[in-house]
Amino acid sequence: MSLVRKILALSCFSFFLASTILPQTQDTANSHKRFSNQDVIEMVKLGLSDDVIIAKIRTASAAGTDSFSIDTSVEALKTLKESNVSDAVIKVMINPAPPPATLTVISSSTPVTLDPNLPPPEVGVYWKDVAKFARVDGQAVTNTKAGGKAGSFFTNGLRNQHWDATIAGPQSKNIVRDHRPIFYLYVPDGSDSSDYVLISLNKKSDHREFQIGSFGGITGGKSGVKAEKEHPFRAEHVGIRMYKVTLDLDLKPGEYAFFMGTGQGNTMAGAHGGNRSGGAASGRVYDFSIPE
Repeated sequence: MSLVRKILALSCFSFFLASTILPQTQDTANSHKRFSNQDVIEMVKLGLSDDVIIAKIRTASAAGTDSFSIDTSVEALKTLKESNVSDAVIKVMINPAPPPATLTVISSSTPVTLDPNLPPPEVGVYWKDVAKFARVDGQAVTNTKAGGKAGSFFTNGLRNQHWDATIAGPQSKNIVRDHRPIFYLYVPDGSDSSDYVLISLNKKSDHREFQIGSFGGITGGKSGVKAEKEHPFRAEHVGIRMYKVTLDLDLKPGEYAFFMGTGQGNTMAGAHGGNRSGGAASGRVYDFSIPE
């Protein structure tokens, strides 16, 4: 019986030792696993760059307090400097949090289209010439003339007259060598593709022209291009202020233009008979020529 008691007493004593010594051993092991000032000093001795050391510090910090034990007291900082730890590394030891992300404020003047598959972020019209983008130079509509005077005269003002915008030269300097070209519109802030129309130009000996308004006659005054001169297109929004323009039909050889009008499209009230009330749309024109 005494032997059994001895065995039981020995077993209880062994269990007591295990329950007190094992946690201490685990705590000691965990403390060795924690990233500390000494680890930083050792990495400096190895000749590792500041970037590498800083990355390690932030990784250890993100793992939690169980893996991170950095001392930034005055005495500890003194030891770090004596060990040739740089100020950049010490700053991260004091505050391991990564720097805040840089915010970019986008305004109407900020270029926002950086895709190499799109034209440069500059307002205008571009033709996709195989793998490159050819800019179609534009100009403001400033030259206008009145047309249809004879018809109005012989009908005693019943037939209206019209305003024609003129573009110098019988042919555009912008040559588009594709009968079904793909265009891109980079529109001004506040505009979209619906502000543009694709039109045919009437070719004259020394200029080209298109109608942008009318006045007089029994229908009153109107502004805008003639519907029969328009060519429908599809516009796909492919980026901020950027539209891809495709055509359903080929363009015949001739003179064309994208016209962005800013005038009023409504019939002008009170313009009847010989009254010259009415309006001519102003805007910007991007002309081009389709060769034979």
